[in-house]
Amino acid sequence: MAGAGIVIGVFGLVFYLFILLLPVALLVALQVWLCRKSTRLGLILPGISLALSLLLTLSLAAFGAVHGGIVTGGANYVGPNGQEVPAQTGAEERVEVEFHPRTLIVAGVVFLVSNIPTAVFGGIWLHYKGRRDTLGDLKRMQIEDLE
Repeated sequence: MAGAGIVIGVFGLVFYLFILLLPVALLVALQVWLCRKSTRLGLILPGISLALSLLLTLSLAAFGAVHGGIVTGGANYVGPNGQEVPAQTGAEERVEVEFHPRTLIVAGVVFLVSNIPTAVFGGIWLHYKGRRDTLGDLKRMQIEDLE
């Protein structure tokens, strides 16, 4: 009976890999189709991918810092020891925003990892652009040879 569990586990793994890789394969096929249609259309997916990776990286960098602000009178806030402290009426307190170097390192790693699709889509675009340029050069050479 242990063999049946292994077989089901293998089929489950194959099924989950299929579910994960199907959208990736469809996006790559879409990129190839767009690049074959036009050089400009081939820039859509790399542009979207770059914009999403920048959005993710900037939001991580913005929210990765310890946030603070101005606490005005009448509002309660959490003090440094974790207790809720009532603010004094009419008083303002400024809370400093700290930026840690590890936030920059994490943002850099997230930027690099989230730009993997941008590099793949850009590579496909460069391949088809180079191919189209080469075919255009060959056509020009044939026309010049005929003249």
